[in-house]
Amino acid sequence: MSIESKIFAPNFPFSPKHVPFFYGLVMFFVTICSRMVSIPGHSVGLCPFTEVLIENLQISRVHFSNLFFFATLLSTLLLPFFGTIFDHIGIRRAVTYSALMLGLGLFFMGHIISAIAALEHYISHFTAVTCILFGGLFLLKLCGQNLIPLASRMMLLYWYDKKSCTMIGISGIFVSFTFGCSPKIIHILIEKLGYLTAWKTLGFTILLGFLPIIWALCRDSPQSIGINLDGLKAEHNTSKENIPAQGNPPKDYTLCQALKTFDFWIFVLAVSTSTFTSTGLEIHIVDIFREAHALTANPLNIFPFIATISAILGVLFSIFQDRVSIYYCLVAIFLTNAALMFSLENVSKPWGLGFFIPLSGFNWALYGIASAVPWPKLFGRKYLGRIMSSAALIISFFASIAPSALSYAQKNFGSYFFLTRILFLSSTTGLTIAIIYITKRAKK
Repeated sequence: MSIESKIFAPNFPFSPKHVPFFYGLVMFFVTICSRMVSIPGHSVGLCPFTEVLIENLQISRVHFSNLFFFATLLSTLLLPFFGTIFDHIGIRRAVTYSALMLGLGLFFMGHIISAIAALEHYISHFTAVTCILFGGLFLLKLCGQNLIPLASRMMLLYWYDKKSCTMIGISGIFVSFTFGCSPKIIHILIEKLGYLTAWKTLGFTILLGFLPIIWALCRDSPQSIGINLDGLKAEHNTSKENIPAQGNPPKDYTLCQALKTFDFWIFVLAVSTSTFTSTGLEIHIVDIFREAHALTANPLNIFPFIATISAILGVLFSIFQDRVSIYYCLVAIFLTNAALMFSLENVSKPWGLGFFIPLSGFNWALYGIASAVPWPKLFGRKYLGRIMSSAALIISFFASIAPSALSYAQKNFGSYFFLTRILFLSSTTGLTIAIIYITKRAKK
Protein backbone atom coordinates (compact mmCIF):
# COMPACT_ATOMS: atom_id res chain seq x y z
CA MET A 1 0.00 0.00 0.00
CA SER A 2 1.40 3.41 -1.00
CA ILE A 3 1.90 6.25 1.46
CA GLU A 4 -0.92 8.19 -0.25
CA SER A 5 -3.29 5.24 0.20
CA LYS A 6 -2.33 4.93 3.87
CA ILE A 7 -2.92 8.56 4.79
CA PHE A 8 -6.33 8.48 3.07
CA ALA A 9 -7.36 5.11 4.52
CA PRO A 10 -10.87 5.26 6.11
CA ASN A 11 -9.52 4.36 9.56
CA PHE A 12 -6.58 6.80 9.50
CA PRO A 13 -5.82 8.81 11.61
CA PHE A 14 -8.72 7.34 13.63
CA SER A 15 -11.70 5.07 13.11
CA PRO A 16 -15.00 6.98 12.75
CA LYS A 17 -16.85 3.90 14.09
CA HIS A 18 -15.61 4.86 17.56
CA VAL A 19 -17.50 8.16 17.40
CA PRO A 20 -20.57 7.76 19.70
CA PHE A 21 -22.93 9.53 17.27
CA PHE A 22 -23.71 9.58 13.55
CA TYR A 23 -20.52 10.59 11.76
CA GLY A 24 -22.57 12.64 9.29
CA LEU A 25 -22.61 15.39 11.92
CA VAL A 26 -18.81 15.52 11.73
CA MET A 27 -19.07 15.70 7.95
CA PHE A 28 -21.50 18.59 8.38
CA PHE A 29 -18.76 20.41 10.33
CA VAL A 30 -16.21 19.54 7.63
CA THR A 31 -18.56 20.97 5.00
CA ILE A 32 -18.75 24.29 6.85
CA CYS A 33 -14.96 24.38 7.22
CA SER A 34 -14.57 23.68 3.50
CA ARG A 35 -16.91 26.49 2.53
CA MET A 36 -15.04 28.89 4.83
CA VAL A 37 -11.77 27.84 3.20
CA SER A 38 -13.19 28.67 -0.24
CA ILE A 39 -13.87 32.35 0.60
CA PRO A 40 -10.53 33.75 -0.74
CA GLY A 41 -11.38 32.36 -4.18
CA HIS A 42 -14.85 33.91 -4.35
CA SER A 43 -15.64 37.45 -5.42
CA VAL A 44 -16.29 38.48 -1.80
CA GLY A 45 -12.77 37.34 -0.89
CA LEU A 46 -11.11 38.96 -3.90
CA CYS A 47 -12.92 42.30 -4.03
CA PRO A 48 -10.89 43.84 -1.12
CA PHE A 49 -7.74 43.29 -3.21
CA THR A 50 -9.06 44.86 -6.42
CA GLU A 51 -8.07 48.49 -5.85
CA VAL A 52 -4.62 47.75 -4.42
CA LEU A 53 -3.85 45.39 -7.31
CA ILE A 54 -4.86 47.95 -9.94
CA GLU A 55 -2.79 50.64 -8.20
CA ASN A 56 0.33 48.59 -7.44
CA LEU A 57 0.48 46.62 -10.69
CA GLN A 58 -0.25 49.75 -12.73
CA ILE A 59 -2.94 48.17 -14.89
CA SER A 60 -6.29 49.53 -15.99
CA ARG A 61 -9.56 48.46 -14.45
CA VAL A 62 -10.70 47.09 -17.81
CA HIS A 63 -7.58 44.95 -18.12
CA PHE A 64 -8.03 43.61 -14.59
CA SER A 65 -11.72 42.86 -15.29
CA ASN A 66 -10.83 41.00 -18.47
CA LEU A 67 -8.23 38.88 -16.68
CA PHE A 68 -10.76 38.17 -13.94
CA PHE A 69 -13.40 37.16 -16.48
CA PHE A 70 -11.16 34.82 -18.48
CA ALA A 71 -9.70 33.26 -15.32
CA THR A 72 -13.25 32.58 -14.11
CA LEU A 73 -14.35 31.26 -17.49
CA LEU A 74 -11.38 28.90 -17.93
CA SER A 75 -11.71 27.53 -14.40
CA THR A 76 -15.40 26.95 -15.03
CA LEU A 77 -14.79 25.09 -18.30
CA LEU A 78 -12.58 22.61 -16.41
CA LEU A 79 -15.33 21.66 -13.96
CA PRO A 80 -16.61 18.55 -15.81
CA PHE A 81 -13.05 17.22 -16.03
CA PHE A 82 -12.52 17.60 -12.29
CA GLY A 83 -16.01 16.27 -11.55
CA THR A 84 -15.05 13.04 -13.28
CA ILE A 85 -11.84 12.90 -11.26
CA PHE A 86 -13.80 13.47 -8.02
CA ASP A 87 -15.97 10.43 -8.82
CA HIS A 88 -12.82 8.30 -9.06
CA ILE A 89 -10.69 9.58 -6.17
CA GLY A 90 -13.44 10.25 -3.63
CA ILE A 91 -14.51 13.33 -1.71
CA ARG A 92 -11.77 13.17 0.93
CA ARG A 93 -8.94 13.40 -1.58
CA ALA A 94 -10.89 15.91 -3.69
CA VAL A 95 -11.47 18.47 -0.93
CA THR A 96 -8.02 17.94 0.63
CA TYR A 97 -6.11 18.45 -2.63
CA SER A 98 -8.33 21.39 -3.61
CA ALA A 99 -7.72 23.13 -0.27
CA LEU A 100 -3.99 22.44 -0.63
CA MET A 101 -3.95 24.02 -4.10
CA LEU A 102 -5.91 27.05 -2.86
CA GLY A 103 -3.50 27.57 0.04
CA LEU A 104 -0.52 27.39 -2.32
CA GLY A 105 -2.32 29.73 -4.72
CA LEU A 106 -2.77 32.32 -1.97
CA PHE A 107 0.87 31.96 -1.00
CA PHE A 108 1.79 32.51 -4.68
CA MET A 109 -0.31 35.68 -4.79
CA GLY A 110 1.58 36.88 -1.74
CA HIS A 111 4.75 36.77 -3.87
CA ILE A 112 3.18 38.24 -7.01
CA ILE A 113 5.49 41.29 -7.10
CA SER A 114 8.67 39.22 -6.91
CA ALA A 115 7.29 36.77 -9.49
CA ILE A 116 6.58 39.61 -11.91
CA ALA A 117 10.03 41.09 -11.32
CA ALA A 118 11.66 37.73 -12.08
CA LEU A 119 9.64 37.29 -15.29
CA GLU A 120 10.44 40.83 -16.47
CA HIS A 121 13.98 39.68 -17.28
CA TYR A 122 12.54 37.78 -20.25
CA ILE A 123 9.36 39.62 -21.29
CA SER A 124 7.84 43.10 -20.97
CA HIS A 125 6.33 44.38 -17.73
CA PHE A 126 2.80 44.37 -19.15
CA THR A 127 3.08 40.77 -20.37
CA ALA A 128 4.64 39.66 -17.09
CA VAL A 129 1.82 41.25 -15.08
CA THR A 130 -0.78 39.68 -17.37
CA CYS A 131 0.69 36.17 -17.12
CA ILE A 132 1.33 36.17 -13.37
CA LEU A 133 -1.94 37.83 -12.39
CA PHE A 134 -3.97 35.60 -14.71
CA GLY A 135 -2.25 32.48 -13.33
CA GLY A 136 -2.91 33.51 -9.74
CA LEU A 137 -6.54 34.47 -10.34
CA PHE A 138 -7.13 31.26 -12.28
CA LEU A 139 -5.82 29.12 -9.41
CA LEU A 140 -7.90 31.00 -6.83
CA LYS A 141 -11.08 30.82 -8.92
CA LEU A 142 -10.55 27.17 -9.87
CA CYS A 143 -10.10 25.96 -6.29
CA GLY A 144 -12.03 28.52 -4.27
CA GLN A 145 -15.07 29.18 -6.44
CA ASN A 146 -15.39 25.85 -8.23
CA LEU A 147 -13.61 22.77 -6.84
CA ILE A 148 -14.04 23.23 -3.09
CA PRO A 149 -17.74 24.24 -3.30
CA LEU A 150 -18.38 21.30 -5.67
CA ALA A 151 -16.71 18.86 -3.27
CA SER A 152 -18.52 20.41 -0.29
CA ARG A 153 -21.95 19.99 -1.87
CA MET A 154 -21.19 16.42 -2.89
CA MET A 155 -19.95 15.75 0.64
CA LEU A 156 -23.30 16.34 2.32
CA LEU A 157 -25.22 14.60 -0.45
CA TYR A 158 -23.18 11.42 0.07
CA TRP A 159 -24.00 11.39 3.78
CA TYR A 160 -27.60 12.61 3.85
CA ASP A 161 -30.61 11.76 1.75
CA LYS A 162 -33.93 12.41 3.47
CA LYS A 163 -32.45 15.30 5.44
CA SER A 164 -30.20 16.65 2.68
CA CYS A 165 -32.20 19.87 2.19
CA THR A 166 -32.33 20.51 5.93
CA MET A 167 -28.59 20.03 6.39
CA ILE A 168 -27.78 22.25 3.40
CA GLY A 169 -30.15 24.90 4.76
CA ILE A 170 -28.56 24.83 8.21
CA SER A 171 -25.07 25.01 6.72
CA GLY A 172 -26.32 28.03 4.78
CA ILE A 173 -26.60 29.93 8.07
CA PHE A 174 -22.86 29.70 8.63
CA VAL A 175 -22.05 30.24 4.96
CA SER A 176 -24.20 33.39 4.75
CA PHE A 177 -22.66 35.02 7.81
CA THR A 178 -19.05 34.09 7.04
CA PHE A 179 -19.34 35.24 3.44
CA GLY A 180 -21.13 38.40 4.55
CA CYS A 181 -18.42 39.33 7.07
CA SER A 182 -15.39 38.26 5.03
CA PRO A 183 -14.95 41.43 2.88
CA LYS A 184 -14.69 43.62 5.97
CA ILE A 185 -12.35 41.21 7.77
CA ILE A 186 -10.05 40.86 4.76
CA HIS A 187 -10.07 44.63 4.25
CA ILE A 188 -8.90 45.12 7.86
CA LEU A 189 -6.22 42.49 7.29
CA ILE A 190 -4.96 44.37 4.22
CA GLU A 191 -4.89 47.68 6.11
CA LYS A 192 -2.94 46.16 9.02
CA LEU A 193 -0.52 43.88 7.13
CA GLY A 194 -0.49 45.01 3.52
CA TYR A 195 -2.05 43.10 0.66
CA LEU A 196 0.88 40.73 0.03
CA THR A 197 1.19 39.71 3.68
CA ALA A 198 -2.60 39.42 3.89
CA TRP A 199 -2.56 36.85 1.08
CA LYS A 200 0.28 34.94 2.76
CA THR A 201 -1.62 34.98 6.05
CA LEU A 202 -4.74 33.59 4.39
CA GLY A 203 -2.63 30.90 2.71
CA PHE A 204 -0.93 29.87 5.95
CA THR A 205 -4.30 29.84 7.73
CA ILE A 206 -5.60 27.33 5.21
CA LEU A 207 -2.46 25.20 4.98
CA LEU A 208 -1.69 25.04 8.70
CA GLY A 209 -5.16 25.50 10.16
CA PHE A 210 -8.04 24.21 8.06
CA LEU A 211 -6.26 21.68 5.83
CA PRO A 212 -5.22 19.29 8.64
CA ILE A 213 -8.74 19.42 10.11
CA ILE A 214 -10.41 18.70 6.76
CA TRP A 215 -8.02 15.83 5.97
CA ALA A 216 -8.29 14.24 9.42
CA LEU A 217 -12.08 14.40 9.73
CA CYS A 218 -13.33 13.94 6.17
CA ARG A 219 -14.43 10.52 4.88
CA ASP A 220 -15.71 9.58 1.43
CA SER A 221 -19.09 8.07 2.30
CA PRO A 222 -20.92 6.20 5.06
CA GLN A 223 -20.31 2.92 3.23
CA SER A 224 -16.53 3.51 3.25
CA ILE A 225 -16.50 3.31 7.04
CA GLY A 226 -19.19 0.65 7.41
CA ILE A 227 -22.18 2.73 8.49
CA ASN A 228 -25.42 3.68 6.78
CA LEU A 229 -26.73 6.75 4.96
CA ASP A 230 -28.64 9.17 7.23
CA GLY A 231 -27.48 7.13 10.25
CA LEU A 232 -30.14 4.48 9.61
CA LYS A 233 -30.07 1.18 11.43
CA ALA A 234 -28.87 -2.01 9.78
CA GLU A 235 -32.29 -3.12 8.63
CA HIS A 236 -32.53 0.09 6.59
CA ASN A 237 -29.11 -0.31 5.05
CA THR A 238 -28.56 1.39 1.72
CA SER A 239 -25.67 1.58 -0.66
CA LYS A 240 -24.15 4.34 -2.67
CA GLU A 241 -25.21 2.61 -5.85
CA ASN A 242 -28.85 2.06 -4.95
CA ILE A 243 -30.60 4.29 -2.43
CA PRO A 244 -34.32 3.56 -2.39
CA ALA A 245 -35.39 6.73 -0.64
CA GLN A 246 -38.50 8.70 -1.47
CA GLY A 247 -38.02 10.78 -4.60
CA ASN A 248 -34.79 9.08 -5.62
CA PRO A 249 -34.46 7.53 -9.09
CA PRO A 250 -34.67 3.74 -9.52
CA LYS A 251 -31.26 3.76 -11.21
CA ASP A 252 -28.06 5.81 -11.38
CA TYR A 253 -27.98 7.95 -14.52
CA THR A 254 -24.79 8.46 -16.48
CA LEU A 255 -23.94 11.99 -17.56
CA CYS A 256 -25.12 11.32 -21.12
CA GLN A 257 -28.43 9.95 -19.86
CA ALA A 258 -28.92 12.92 -17.53
CA LEU A 259 -28.22 15.41 -20.33
CA LYS A 260 -31.03 13.87 -22.38
CA THR A 261 -33.65 14.54 -19.70
CA PHE A 262 -35.88 17.59 -19.38
CA ASP A 263 -35.29 17.52 -15.61
CA PHE A 264 -31.60 18.36 -16.00
CA TRP A 265 -32.17 21.37 -18.22
CA ILE A 266 -35.13 22.87 -16.36
CA PHE A 267 -33.21 22.80 -13.08
CA VAL A 268 -30.07 24.18 -14.73
CA LEU A 269 -32.17 26.97 -16.24
CA ALA A 270 -33.73 27.77 -12.87
CA VAL A 271 -30.44 27.91 -10.97
CA SER A 272 -28.74 29.82 -13.81
CA THR A 273 -31.50 32.43 -13.64
CA SER A 274 -30.96 32.73 -9.90
CA THR A 275 -27.18 33.09 -10.03
CA PHE A 276 -27.30 35.43 -13.07
CA THR A 277 -29.62 37.72 -11.13
CA SER A 278 -27.72 37.68 -7.83
CA THR A 279 -24.23 38.03 -9.36
CA GLY A 280 -25.21 40.85 -11.69
CA LEU A 281 -27.04 42.80 -9.01
CA GLU A 282 -24.24 42.40 -6.45
CA ILE A 283 -21.59 43.80 -8.79
CA HIS A 284 -23.61 46.79 -10.01
CA ILE A 285 -25.99 47.37 -7.11
CA VAL A 286 -24.65 50.85 -6.27
CA ASP A 287 -25.17 52.15 -9.81
CA ILE A 288 -28.48 50.30 -10.25
CA PHE A 289 -29.86 51.81 -7.05
CA ARG A 290 -28.62 55.22 -8.16
CA GLU A 291 -30.50 54.89 -11.45
CA ALA A 292 -33.62 53.69 -9.65
CA HIS A 293 -33.43 56.56 -7.11
CA ALA A 294 -33.54 54.06 -4.26
CA LEU A 295 -34.43 55.22 -0.77
CA THR A 296 -31.16 53.96 0.76
CA ALA A 297 -28.08 56.14 0.24
CA ASN A 298 -25.63 53.23 0.48
CA PRO A 299 -27.04 49.94 -0.87
CA LEU A 300 -24.04 48.03 0.54
CA ASN A 301 -25.61 48.47 3.96
CA ILE A 302 -28.47 46.14 3.05
CA PHE A 303 -26.23 43.08 2.59
CA PRO A 304 -26.12 42.13 6.31
CA PHE A 305 -29.93 42.14 6.30
CA ILE A 306 -29.99 40.04 3.13
CA ALA A 307 -27.56 37.54 4.68
CA THR A 308 -29.66 37.27 7.85
CA ILE A 309 -32.87 36.73 5.92
CA SER A 310 -31.11 34.23 3.65
CA ALA A 311 -30.04 32.18 6.68
CA ILE A 312 -33.50 32.17 8.28
CA LEU A 313 -35.55 31.56 5.14
CA GLY A 314 -33.01 29.02 3.87
CA VAL A 315 -33.47 26.80 6.93
CA LEU A 316 -37.26 27.10 6.88
CA PHE A 317 -37.53 26.34 3.17
CA SER A 318 -35.02 23.48 3.35
CA ILE A 319 -37.02 21.79 6.13
CA PHE A 320 -40.16 22.22 4.03
CA GLN A 321 -38.41 21.01 0.88
CA ASP A 322 -37.35 17.75 2.57
CA ARG A 323 -41.04 16.92 2.93
CA VAL A 324 -42.28 17.71 -0.58
CA SER A 325 -41.22 17.03 -4.15
CA ILE A 326 -38.03 18.74 -5.32
CA TYR A 327 -39.96 20.04 -8.32
CA TYR A 328 -41.68 22.66 -6.18
CA CYS A 329 -38.27 24.28 -5.80
CA LEU A 330 -38.54 25.23 -9.48
CA VAL A 331 -41.68 27.24 -8.81
CA ALA A 332 -40.04 28.97 -5.85
CA ILE A 333 -36.95 29.98 -7.86
CA PHE A 334 -38.76 31.39 -10.89
CA LEU A 335 -41.39 33.13 -8.75
CA THR A 336 -38.73 34.70 -6.51
CA ASN A 337 -36.72 35.97 -9.48
CA ALA A 338 -39.76 37.49 -11.16
CA ALA A 339 -40.82 39.20 -7.93
CA LEU A 340 -37.24 40.37 -7.33
CA MET A 341 -37.05 42.05 -10.73
CA PHE A 342 -40.41 43.74 -10.13
CA SER A 343 -39.40 45.03 -6.69
CA LEU A 344 -36.05 46.27 -8.07
CA GLU A 345 -37.79 48.81 -10.28
CA ASN A 346 -39.67 50.11 -7.25
CA VAL A 347 -36.86 50.46 -4.70
CA SER A 348 -37.58 54.20 -4.70
CA LYS A 349 -40.73 53.33 -2.76
CA PRO A 350 -40.82 51.92 0.79
CA TRP A 351 -42.73 48.79 -0.22
CA GLY A 352 -40.36 48.13 -3.13
CA LEU A 353 -37.24 48.26 -0.96
CA GLY A 354 -39.09 46.32 1.73
CA PHE A 355 -39.72 43.47 -0.71
CA PHE A 356 -36.34 43.64 -2.44
CA ILE A 357 -34.32 42.79 0.69
CA PRO A 358 -36.16 39.60 1.74
CA LEU A 359 -36.51 38.46 -1.87
CA SER A 360 -32.76 38.83 -2.36
CA GLY A 361 -32.18 36.81 0.80
CA PHE A 362 -34.54 34.10 -0.37
CA ASN A 363 -32.83 34.07 -3.76
CA TRP A 364 -29.48 33.40 -2.03
CA ALA A 365 -31.03 30.59 -0.01
CA LEU A 366 -32.72 28.99 -3.00
CA TYR A 367 -29.47 28.98 -4.95
CA GLY A 368 -27.72 27.07 -2.17
CA ILE A 369 -30.43 24.41 -2.15
CA ALA A 370 -31.18 24.12 -5.86
CA SER A 371 -27.53 23.98 -6.91
CA ALA A 372 -27.00 20.78 -4.87
CA VAL A 373 -30.10 18.89 -3.78
CA PRO A 374 -31.86 18.03 -7.09
CA TRP A 375 -29.03 16.05 -8.69
CA PRO A 376 -28.86 12.95 -6.43
CA LYS A 377 -32.64 12.91 -6.11
CA LEU A 378 -33.09 12.97 -9.89
CA PHE A 379 -30.05 11.04 -11.14
CA GLY A 380 -28.56 9.03 -8.26
CA ARG A 381 -25.10 9.23 -6.70
CA LYS A 382 -22.86 6.93 -8.73
CA TYR A 383 -21.95 9.60 -11.30
CA LEU A 384 -22.78 12.58 -9.10
CA GLY A 385 -19.45 14.37 -9.69
CA ARG A 386 -19.85 14.30 -13.47
CA ILE A 387 -23.46 15.47 -13.38
CA MET A 388 -23.02 18.19 -10.75
CA SER A 389 -19.87 19.57 -12.38
CA SER A 390 -21.57 19.71 -15.79
CA ALA A 391 -24.50 21.58 -14.28
CA ALA A 392 -22.10 23.87 -12.42
CA LEU A 393 -20.28 24.61 -15.69
CA ILE A 394 -23.44 26.05 -17.25
CA ILE A 395 -24.53 27.82 -14.07
CA SER A 396 -21.11 29.39 -13.51
CA PHE A 397 -20.98 30.54 -17.12
CA PHE A 398 -24.19 32.53 -16.64
CA ALA A 399 -22.81 33.98 -13.42
CA SER A 400 -19.59 35.06 -15.15
CA ILE A 401 -21.36 36.93 -17.96
CA ALA A 402 -23.98 38.62 -15.75
CA PRO A 403 -21.93 41.71 -14.78
CA SER A 404 -20.86 42.31 -18.38
CA ALA A 405 -24.41 41.82 -19.66
CA LEU A 406 -25.77 44.44 -17.27
CA SER A 407 -22.95 46.83 -18.17
CA TYR A 408 -23.71 46.33 -21.86
CA ALA A 409 -27.41 47.06 -21.24
CA GLN A 410 -26.58 50.26 -19.39
CA LYS A 411 -24.02 51.41 -21.97
CA ASN A 412 -25.97 50.63 -25.14
CA PHE A 413 -29.58 51.06 -24.02
CA GLY A 414 -29.09 53.70 -21.33
CA SER A 415 -30.52 51.64 -18.51
CA TYR A 416 -29.87 48.49 -16.49
CA PHE A 417 -33.60 47.91 -16.49
CA PHE A 418 -33.60 46.96 -20.16
CA LEU A 419 -32.05 43.65 -19.08
CA THR A 420 -33.88 43.29 -15.77
CA ARG A 421 -37.18 43.46 -17.63
CA ILE A 422 -36.00 40.68 -19.91
CA LEU A 423 -35.10 38.70 -16.77
CA PHE A 424 -38.61 39.34 -15.45
CA LEU A 425 -40.14 37.96 -18.65
CA SER A 426 -37.82 34.94 -18.71
CA SER A 427 -38.59 34.18 -15.05
CA THR A 428 -42.35 34.35 -15.60
CA THR A 429 -41.96 32.11 -18.67
CA GLY A 430 -39.92 29.64 -16.63
CA LEU A 431 -42.55 29.76 -13.88
CA THR A 432 -45.27 28.91 -16.40
CA ILE A 433 -43.24 26.01 -17.82
CA ALA A 434 -42.49 24.70 -14.32
CA ILE A 435 -46.15 24.77 -13.31
CA ILE A 436 -47.23 22.99 -16.50
CA TYR A 437 -44.49 20.40 -16.08
CA ILE A 438 -45.36 19.69 -12.44
CA THR A 439 -49.03 19.43 -13.31
CA LYS A 440 -48.34 16.89 -16.06
CA ARG A 441 -46.12 14.83 -13.75
CA ALA A 442 -48.81 14.81 -11.07
CA LYS A 443 -51.34 13.38 -13.54
CA LYS A 444 -49.09 10.44 -14.45
